Order: sequence, then structure tokens, then C-alpha cells
Amino acid sequence: MHHAISIDDSVTRAAQNKRIEALKKARDVPIPDNHQLEDGDLNQIMDCDLYEATKEGEVEKFIDALEKVSKSRKLALLLIFDQVTPSGKSLLHVAVSFGKDDVIDLILNHFPNTVTRKDSSENTPLHIAVQDGRLNATNKLISVETDSEIIYWKNKNSKSPLHLAAEIGNMEILRLLLEAYARDEAYAAKIQGMSPVLAALKDRKSGKWKEIINRLPKLLHMKGEDGGTPLHYAASVGNVKAVEFLLSECGYLALQTDKNGSYPIHIACESGHVDTICALVKKWPDLTEIKNRKGQNILHIAAKCGNKRAVRHILKQCGEPVIIKTLVNSKDVDGNTPLHLASMHNHWRVLGSLTKNRRIDLQLLNNDNLTALDVAMEPQSFSVNDPALRGGEILIKAGVPRSKVRDLHSPRGQSSGASKSYRAKWVDDEINARLVVATLVASVTFTAGFTLPGGYNPSNEKDPGRATRLTNGVFQLFVISDVLAMYNSILAVVTLLRGQGSDIYTAAKVHHHAGGCLYRAFISMAVAFLAALIVAVDKCLWLTALVLFIAVVYIINLLCRLSPLIRTGRYYKMDMQSRN
Repeated sequence: MHHAISIDDSVTRAAQNKRIEALKKARDVPIPDNHQLEDGDLNQIMDCDLYEATKEGEVEKFIDALEKVSKSRKLALLLIFDQVTPSGKSLLHVAVSFGKDDVIDLILNHFPNTVTRKDSSENTPLHIAVQDGRLNATNKLISVETDSEIIYWKNKNSKSPLHLAAEIGNMEILRLLLEAYARDEAYAAKIQGMSPVLAALKDRKSGKWKEIINRLPKLLHMKGEDGGTPLHYAASVGNVKAVEFLLSECGYLALQTDKNGSYPIHIACESGHVDTICALVKKWPDLTEIKNRKGQNILHIAAKCGNKRAVRHILKQCGEPVIIKTLVNSKDVDGNTPLHLASMHNHWRVLGSLTKNRRIDLQLLNNDNLTALDVAMEPQSFSVNDPALRGGEILIKAGVPRSKVRDLHSPRGQSSGASKSYRAKWVDDEINARLVVATLVASVTFTAGFTLPGGYNPSNEKDPGRATRLTNGVFQLFVISDVLAMYNSILAVVTLLRGQGSDIYTAAKVHHHAGGCLYRAFISMAVAFLAALIVAVDKCLWLTALVLFIAVVYIINLLCRLSPLIRTGRYYKMDMQSRN
């Protein structure tokens, strides 16, 4: 029975091939000398019926559609196969996309060179087959013998078929392509676009990258368009297993740079992958001190990118105290230390970690004779989302001085040049916002001073105008708290008014001091409100206890939320020390 079916299939295919050959030899549709359609010719666009017949995949209907188009448009069969859809897909693209194996066989049998056709995205039919997971179509396409090695071609996204297979994760198609590549000893030189290893490394759980490298070991050293090795990319995505495997296969990959002069460990620091940093340092301890083209070590990179976790790890675990001292105080080609770079990019969390390290020299100058505090006050360090004032305050608290050069040009410690005249909009917004809040607190507490809980003695009683609850201890707490809130808010208003229109350094000081005043005003106002309520409900014990409990919980929460506003008297002391 199977034998009969096989004979019938052969007869059918022979008949189909005969019809195609007849179309090729049709005399009433001669082929132009250049074998091409002219630009703008509607005959370049694929016939709709032919498209539908290809999509359905029935060979007889497909041939019927070919005959119809050939007769109606008077086109030679070769020119019909040059037709494309609006997106540039050929008949083979369409057949592959819908997995119509019989039509694919027919096309490849008579027009094998169609495997080289590209659509508008520069995808060959092989790209489509791999992308859509068509195993049979992929096998048929890579088996076609042509002068063009389509298995290596890249599309508009610089992805070869093998790259797509690694990216999608179809292991059957991946292994099929790996076998095809492995049969060619020169595969590494022929692959176009991005290395397929890079696509496999994105998936941390899968071992596709290991299978690719085991089958095609030359890809271990293949660099991408940015000059990075597979180790660079594994470090960038934080694939620790891949990093360890690559180091075990070729440890010297850790000593290769990309086009920017960065080593894999620099890429790991840039991305903030601590486990990857550990794996690299374990293999090559000296990598902690290695520098890129800009003279930046791993701490420079982590500080510049604001990776707090990486910075902390480097300071605690990457080397002996002597090495850490070298790292934190090392200068790049511009003379910037890691502290300068963190200040320049306003990474205040990193600044906090760096300034707490005892081995750091806070007085180092860069090539422009600027300290980290000077850099933090420069306009280019400002950020709308994370104002530089916070970074400047951290540096001042840590004791980072202003440079003497700046003080010579600015007797009052103000920044010269652009930073003196520069006024960022967010600086005014920060000051104005606090000014509004401080004024509101002053108004509320001023009003509360004349509307005391319990009221005043009437004029017909002894001591008229005196507070009725004057001897009550909780009432006295209210008065003290209200006075503190009132005068702290007034002090904040006066301080903030001084910052209006001033230079950025003065604005930082104003912002700093007013924050402390507001912090004390908020807490005092909260206590005053609590005391006033207790005075009013002290006859009801359960309500008094409930009010007290709620107030304590929320005041503690308030203390935590307002902690960024805490400012100490050390501000001015350290600022004066920085000028001397």
C-alpha cells in the first residue's frame, strides 16, 4: 500500500514538474534581455490569487495560479518569481512563512536561486523559516546548493539565521544550523552581523551558549560590531555561569578590550553585576586595578554609573586595604577620582558610600584644580530628577573642601564663572517649594497662638484674658511646641529668602539650613497638635489613650520621612574649614 502511494506521488510530482517546464518554455511570453522588471511596473507586485494559492499550499492550485498570471499579464515564469508582496517577500518567503513544504519543494526544484531573495527587512527565506520555527523548511533551505552561503547572511538587524535560532531558543533548528556551520572550517570568518553567542547569553537559565561554543569553538574569540567578546556580553547581562565557563575555556578573554577600551570587568561594573565582578576577580585578582582607555579603574566605572551595590562590594571585598586606598584615590586621564565622577553625575547614594571610607582623600583635585565639592556645584552636574543640592550637602558633611583656586576667584567661597551666574529652574523650584511650606507653617502656628485650647478667662472673672488651662502641664507643652514651630518656620522663611537669586553654592547652604529649621518646625507642630487634642479630651481616658497612640506612631513615621531634611550645625563649621 505504501509502495502504491509512493508511485502515485511520483507520478503526480512528475506531472507537476512537466507543467512548470512547459511554462518555462512558453513562446508567447518572451523573457526580456535584462531579466528584470522596470521600476514602478505594477507587474512587480505579486498577484493576489497567486499569493492565496501559495498560502494554501496546494501545488495544483499554485501551478494553476502561475499559468493564469503568465497568460493574463503575459509574463515569463522567471519574471513571475521575481514578483514580491508590498513588504518585499517572494513566493518562497510566503511558502516558508506558512510552512507549505510541497510548494517549497517545487520552487526550490525549479528556481533554487530564490533562496537568496531578501525582503524589505533583508530577511532571506531562511531567516523567516528560523524565525517562525519551521524545522522542515529550514532543513530544505540549507540543503540547497548555490554559490551564495545564505546560512551566514545577516538581515537589517545584523542577525544571521544562527543568531535568530539562538535568540528564539528552538533547539532542533539550532542544532540543525550548528551542524551546517560545523561542516565549514571557515565559519567564523563568514558569519555576518552579531555573534550568535550573544543572543544565547541573554537566557541565563538555558545552556544554549555552551552548546554553541562546544560545537563552534572559534566563536569563543569572535568579536561583535562593538569589538566586545562573548565575555564582555556575558558580563553586561550578568550571566555568571557563562562568565565562569568562558573563563575556564579561555581565561585571557578577561584581558581583551572592546572598541571603547573597556575590559569585561568594566562592563560588569557599569551594569552593576556584583556576582560577575566576583567571578572575574577570582580568576584574575589584578583586574581590580586595571584601567580602561580613559584611565578609569573598576571603582571609577561603578561610581560614574551610580551603582551603589557595586561600589560597596568593591570597597569591602575587592582587595587589601592598600589596594582599596589606591582605587578610591586613583585619578583618570582628567584627574578625576571616583568621588569626582560620582559628584559630576550627582549619584548621591554612591557619594555617601565613598565618603564613609576611611582611606579616601577628600581634598584631591582634578586637572581643573577642582575638588569633588566644586564639581558637584557645577551646572553640568545638575539633574532635574535628583538635584545636586543633596550631593553637595553629603560632601560638605563629610568634610570635602572647596578648592583654594575657587576661593581666590570667589572671596566669599562662591563658584566663579558659569556656576556663579547659572540658575537652574529646579533650584528656584526647590527653594520656592520650601518657602511656601515654611510660610504655611508660620501662619498656622501663629493662628494657634491666639486660639488656645480651653480659651481665655472672660472679662468678668479674675485675671481676664488669661488662658484657662495655664497651669495644665499638657497645655504648657502645647505652648512651648507652638512657639518652637512658629519661630523655626519664620527662621526658615528668612533663610530661604536669602537664597532667592543667589548663586548655586549659596543656594545649597540656604537649602541645607532651611531644611533643619523645617524639620524642627514640623515635629514641633505635630507635638503641639497632639497636646491641644489631649487638653480638649482629657476627661475621656480611652479617647486620650487612642489619640496618644496614633500620634506617637505617626510622629515616629514623620521622623523617618523627614530625615532627609535633618541639618546639623556642623554644616557651617565644615564649610568654614573647607575655606581655610
